Amino acid sequence: MNQVTPETTIGELCGHEEFKPLSDYFFTNMTEDVWNRPLEYYGFEKCGFAETLERIKALVASGMPLIHPVYQEGDDKEGVKLVFMPPVSPMLSMTSSHASGNSGKPYVLICPGGAYARQWGLIEGLALGARMNRLGYPAFVLYYRTAQKPPFDPPLMPKPIEDLAAAIRLIEHRAEDFGVRKEDYTVAGFSAGAHLAAEWGTVNHGFARYGLNGPAALLLGYPSISTDLFFDAAEEAGRKGQEADVSYLKRLGGGSFTRESLREYSVDHHMDRNYPPVYVTACKDDPIVPVGCSYRLIGRLRELGIPFVANIAEHGGHSFGLGIGTKVDGWPEQAAGFWQQMIMEKAGTGK
Repeated sequence: MNQVTPETTIGELCGHEEFKPLSDYFFTNMTEDVWNRPLEYYGFEKCGFAETLERIKALVASGMPLIHPVYQEGDDKEGVKLVFMPPVSPMLSMTSSHASGNSGKPYVLICPGGAYARQWGLIEGLALGARMNRLGYPAFVLYYRTAQKPPFDPPLMPKPIEDLAAAIRLIEHRAEDFGVRKEDYTVAGFSAGAHLAAEWGTVNHGFARYGLNGPAALLLGYPSISTDLFFDAAEEAGRKGQEADVSYLKRLGGGSFTRESLREYSVDHHMDRNYPPVYVTACKDDPIVPVGCSYRLIGRLRELGIPFVANIAEHGGHSFGLGIGTKVDGWPEQAAGFWQQMIMEKAGTGK
């Protein structure tokens, strides 16, 4: 990657011809100040920019179709897309296709974060896809519907969940084309995208509601799953005479949201013993999503007896991508190992 350096700005990066076909999916709906920031601002090494861009360059050069519309029609659905990233190496031995009697490979569907206003696709989508490709897994990055500006009436939700369901239906319909199997998939996400992924296991908005197979596991990075904690933070800011940014909550529940109305989308209130196994990673110094969200999720998983692995570090902040050089370095490999362990255990029990 001689042409891209830590000093390269996001805008400059998206102007590179070798990335053009996917550059619209690097950072969506971004403001000018973000566009002009260098990659080092986000952590060039930490986020795995070099590795990710090398993979994207190879995908673009392959000439294969990478961008797939999730819907065939619908004005507000035009931007809902899947970026397909096929694997570049053999599957890990423990994921051999005979485990489920299916010749396809288990896939990961990744939901980038961005407070439901935008998507940090390069850091929180394509980077994980590139790493999963290197480990031998097919990956899809989902660009779901978002809402950038007020008013938020009606609210954005549940449109992103509908998009997730439609994406899985599309993948299942074209499983042979993509070389994947319908069973044993995992849904991953970061921040708001992790909230979306976590919703997929709930009793009120999850896979069962859409008549689809459940995932073998959920892989969640700093998930914003608890609306109560965000509501508490807004109330605390008000008590201190500070103005709280509640746009995230408005996207979930509309302009006239209440603590009670928001709970429809508070994952911890809608989990049961059929919730999928979870790998969760977060950092205690995250300034955007309270680490309490991860702890609340862990508590519910314990109560319900759901298998999980928690990788919670003291330092690492928010939007750490692959987390290279941080205390969570190696988390994608750990998450993939957990996912495959869940597949093997499921195969062993015949469930």
